[in-house]
Amino acid sequence: MKTITAIITAILLTVICVTACADLYPETAKVIKVDYETDTVTVETSTGFQFTFEGCEDWTEGDCASLIMEDNGTAKVFDDEIVMAQYGAWILIHW
Repeated sequence: MKTITAIITAILLTVICVTACADLYPETAKVIKVDYETDTVTVETSTGFQFTFEGCEDWTEGDCASLIMEDNGTAKVFDDEIVMAQYGAWILIHW
């Protein structure tokens, strides 16, 4: 039940943020590396872009991450930043 509530909350926040904040957008990514020494998690989007965020906590390789991204007002994806990362309950296969 908590997972469903978290997913619904994430979807609602995403819709609100996307509507209210033109520079924010949702993204889904797969965790490809968890580095406990530097406390960083590296994720990869379906288009192959990689981003990192701090806070390894319970993340493991293969997890699905639901992200809120900041585009920094540019068309370049390379300078985008993760604003928020939440665990996504989806199982990513054939990624």
